[in-house]
Amino acid sequence: MKLSVINWGDDSAEKDPHLLHYFIQSDAFQRLRQKQKNIVIGRKGAGKSAVRKKLEQHFDGESRTFVVNLSPKFNAIRNILNDNDISERFGQEIFFQHTWLRQILLDCLCKVGHDEKGKYSKGSHDYARSLSVQLNQTSKDLVENIADVLSKLKLKVGKLGELGLTLERELRNLADVDALEHHLKVISEEGVNFVVLIDDLDLGWNNSETANNLLLGLLSAVNYLSGLFRNMYLCVFLREDVYTILITKTQHSDKYRNVERIRWDKQDLMAMLSARINFNRKEHGMSELPDPMYSVFPQTVGTHHTDNWLYERTLGRPREIIQLSRYYTEYVDSVNPNDDALKASEQGYSEWKLDDLCAEFSNQYPGLVDVFAYWKTNFFRHKYHLKRSEIEEMTLKILAEVELNAPWFNELSNNLDIQKLLEILYEIGFIGDFVLGGEGGSKTVYSYQGRHEPRFDELQIHPCFRKAVGTVERIRSGANSR
Repeated sequence: MKLSVINWGDDSAEKDPHLLHYFIQSDAFQRLRQKQKNIVIGRKGAGKSAVRKKLEQHFDGESRTFVVNLSPKFNAIRNILNDNDISERFGQEIFFQHTWLRQILLDCLCKVGHDEKGKYSKGSHDYARSLSVQLNQTSKDLVENIADVLSKLKLKVGKLGELGLTLERELRNLADVDALEHHLKVISEEGVNFVVLIDDLDLGWNNSETANNLLLGLLSAVNYLSGLFRNMYLCVFLREDVYTILITKTQHSDKYRNVERIRWDKQDLMAMLSARINFNRKEHGMSELPDPMYSVFPQTVGTHHTDNWLYERTLGRPREIIQLSRYYTEYVDSVNPNDDALKASEQGYSEWKLDDLCAEFSNQYPGLVDVFAYWKTNFFRHKYHLKRSEIEEMTLKILAEVELNAPWFNELSNNLDIQKLLEILYEIGFIGDFVLGGEGGSKTVYSYQGRHEPRFDELQIHPCFRKAVGTVERIRSGANSR
């Protein structure tokens, strides 16, 4: 099998028809299938949607269980956030909580109602079937449900605060929560189970107050329904940076701390690559190998073991190592591993990863691409290992000379806030904190590896960005050697 014909799979879990053939069942997945956590968080590309897709398959196989997938589209979220009535008068957390309650309850009832087609039904089952027929088997989408509640609300008041102490009762009435809740509870008490998986919430999210209230309302709704329905398991998938922002904006953060963080170690990522290699071998009529990694990759890259070299060039996420593997194999017109091709693939991958980083944080830090364009132009061939004095000089130039008109950057620039800029670069994973240990040992800690308070006495640019910003490959003197 030529390496160039390997299909590593689609970047998007939803678009990968073969995903479940090479899914790696981690400890995190096992906890989720046992319904231990209601919130799953991970950085972009960490595999949240893949876990959701596997959970859907798992729970679909259980008897008397209805699985609801709730994944709002980009335009749906943007339409909500661009509505002036919502953003200026009604877009509070409690409003969104009740529209989410309506959405989830309707989706569950419509699932039951569609299953009742052709059967004799009565009571709450008949109610569910009528809903399903009325709504053409599926519930209205999120925009339609919010529009329904909003139109009724505007007939009563000019803004949400005018409802005073009756606010929650009025919202429950306007969203038909009491009736929907009653019928679903009757069905649930007959032993019917519901699994509600809510994903793609970062699509269209823009870090505005309304966007954050939309998601906080969802978390409130999930917390409420989880306590109300014994037979309903709800699971929300959030980007980790979005989750961190939400937690700082609610007084009830203690309710949302029991989360499942998607983390990948080197062993799991290599197992994922091996599973995909063996899948491709089967597709080409070849037998599986017990350890297929080195049928595709060289044993070493320079002086590094290849598994270490690959892992070091990721932020610990599947999407990155798949992309690096794709850059490599697409240009190897041979059946044999090629270490020169693997080294050469790093440049294109590093540039892709830097663009991906800027896109990932485009809502929190718009214009990051201008910062890195300046870095590459003005600090070309700089070291990747920097002492405090060196990085302070570089960041001062960035704050003084980069022409970027964005609120976050203007604030840093006006105050010449070097420390805050370093914290941002650390938060997004561009730099790591170099820490000296005992007996001559040292390590570089990156934000995605866990909780750590960086000191920035010395730091390193992450290996996956070094090619993109033009650092030198090797430092040969003193404490900076490696």
